[in-house]
Amino acid sequence: MVSLGKKVDKTGRSVGKERYVCLYHWLLNSLAYRSLSLGARALLVELYALYNGQNNGDLYLSAREAGKRLGVGKTKAAACLHELEAKGFIRPRQRGAFQWKMRHATCWVLTEFAFAGQIPTKDFMRWQPPDGAKPGSPGGTDCPPGRTEPSCKVVSLPNLSLRADSIASEPPESVRQSGRR
Repeated sequence: MVSLGKKVDKTGRSVGKERYVCLYHWLLNSLAYRSLSLGARALLVELYALYNGQNNGDLYLSAREAGKRLGVGKTKAAACLHELEAKGFIRPRQRGAFQWKMRHATCWVLTEFAFAGQIPTKDFMRWQPPDGAKPGSPGGTDCPPGRTEPSCKVVSLPNLSLRADSIASEPPESVRQSGRR
C-alpha cells in the first residue's frame, strides 16, 4: 500500500491534528445565520478558519484582508463584517486604526467560543428579525447591510415565462443589423 503523505497509526487512523471548520446544524438553522448574506456567510467561514481553538480574541482581520480572502472589494468586505457584528456572530475586542506610522487590524472575538475564561455568549442565537419579520420576507432581514428597513424596496422581476406564441419568428433588430442570423 502506498502512503500519500498522511501518517497513520497501526489501526489505520490518521496521526496528528487536521484543521477543519465545523458548522453545527443548530448554527446553520438559527435565524441569524439564515438571514446572513452570502458574503457574510463566506466571511464567517474565513473567521472560523483563522480560529485554532485557542486564539479567540486574537483574530486580526481588516476589511482589506477580508476583501482579499473573499475576492471582493474592501467596502463589500466591511459591510460583511458589519453584518456579522450586528447579528452577534462576532464582536470587536480592539478596534483597528489606520494612522500615520501605525496601523493595525481590528481584533475579533467569535461569540460561539469561550473568551477570557468566560463561557461563549452566542449572541447570534438571541438575534431576532426586526418587527417580527421572518428571514426571506420582503422588507425583512434581506436588506443590504447598512440600510434601514424603510429604505429597502421590494424589487419585482418581470414575468419571464416563455410561451410558444410569445417567441418571435425573426431575430431582434439589433441582431439583424450586426449581420448575424
